[in-house]
Amino acid sequence: MEPKSFVVCLALLAGVLWTPAASQSRKKNVLYIVVDDLRPDLEPYGQGYVHTPNIAALANKSLIFDRAYCQFAFCAPSRNSFMTGRRPDATECWNFIDNFRETTGQNWISMPEYFKHNGYFSSGVGKLYHPDLPPNGDPPSWSDVADYPYDNPKPLHCPNNTAWCSLDPKTYNFSDIETLDEGLRRMRYAAKNLSQPFFLGVGFHKPHLPFRSPTGFIEMYPPAENISVAQDKAFPKGAPTIAWNNCLAGGHRYQDVTQARDYLLPMEDDEARRLRRGYYAAISFTDSLVGKLLAELKELGLEENTIVSFHADHGWQLGEHNMWCKMSNFELGVRVPWMVHVPDVERCSGTHTTALAELVDVYPTLAELAGLPAPSNVDGNSQAPVFKSDSPGVKNASFSQFPKCGKKMTDLGTCVQVDKHKIDFMGYSIRTDKYRYTEWFRWNGTALRAELSETVAKELYDHNDDTGANFNTYENENIVTQQAEIASQLSTQLKDFIRSQYSGSD
Repeated sequence: MEPKSFVVCLALLAGVLWTPAASQSRKKNVLYIVVDDLRPDLEPYGQGYVHTPNIAALANKSLIFDRAYCQFAFCAPSRNSFMTGRRPDATECWNFIDNFRETTGQNWISMPEYFKHNGYFSSGVGKLYHPDLPPNGDPPSWSDVADYPYDNPKPLHCPNNTAWCSLDPKTYNFSDIETLDEGLRRMRYAAKNLSQPFFLGVGFHKPHLPFRSPTGFIEMYPPAENISVAQDKAFPKGAPTIAWNNCLAGGHRYQDVTQARDYLLPMEDDEARRLRRGYYAAISFTDSLVGKLLAELKELGLEENTIVSFHADHGWQLGEHNMWCKMSNFELGVRVPWMVHVPDVERCSGTHTTALAELVDVYPTLAELAGLPAPSNVDGNSQAPVFKSDSPGVKNASFSQFPKCGKKMTDLGTCVQVDKHKIDFMGYSIRTDKYRYTEWFRWNGTALRAELSETVAKELYDHNDDTGANFNTYENENIVTQQAEIASQLSTQLKDFIRSQYSGSD
């Protein structure tokens, strides 16, 4: 849809859907930014080697969650989860086949839809949901139903199918630039033409593979030979092979990733350095887009009345534990950056919180911060109390999960296109203040639940004294045998949690 047509559409919808400003109190706007495949490789999280001045500026006026976790380290399941506030076992979205609208949640109210139902103009651009999961960007979520979230159809690969590249934006298309432009158009329209508050979601695709950025960003970093690699490249000592994943194994996806690998054979350092440099450049590219979005918010006079939430859909591994990409239950696979700016809230001043948080919490948290009634039937908890005081948090654990498919334990797949009834295993992970415990169960494809009496593997990792700033120190040894009592306690807690999810669906 052309911008001019989009504006006409918005104007018509505004006249139909909304009452004059005089009849409703002015609520805070919400600018909701989601980034794909971004681990906390950001200056506010102690990673000074990555150039992210704009995200750092946002962090300086935000509350920063140091221990926020996704519920599933894969795009579609994670986004179906946090956009609805429901866990993956509720959405029944465990890969790239299903979505909540076509499984259990036909009548659920998504997060943007909830704001729409509470007097907001709800609009979204870029990658918020995974493409077509739900179909067409989920029209019920948006007020601008004639133009659901922007989805650029142009190719997004690097020339010669390499894993990273630096390209002239005058010659090559960058969908994130177009997402930014469309987001700015909608923000300007809302500022100048709408009398009601807005919920504007903007989803950026990079640093998703391939690590593709415009010229000028790769030059921010030293030559590849001066880029550091993971200190602990070996698969964790004593860890079960079912826990391993490497989406670059075998080099079958990209021409410049040539070395065949398995869980015992890490990537060569020179390859790892090139990929890390490309990843960092892609982060800096996205940081520049975030900066332009925030600058326009200020230019339009909206900054003082807009909540800004920024988070990733899941984490990422850059060679730690001999793993690359997401698709795991390890800390680096599920930990995400999350920061929230709320105008006139004292703690939104660069304050860090160690309160455990989950992405299912985003929905109820933003609703409460915006002064809306608590949404019903969501699995997350509002983190709003953490914004009011130095609270220890609203929960004592976070939970994540990931499936595995296949018969050979040393070569299991990620079930990306496997029918949910044919999944073989499901690993559930609990993260507490001091430990991460993961247990892998056989999957009952008929009942669509884990067989809790059929454990195939266990993992326990010590996170005592973990500030989150060091990506190399932790989860290098599975201590489930050495700390059997702690493992048993966490296994009980984890199974009780899983049972509670199933009882809610019976």
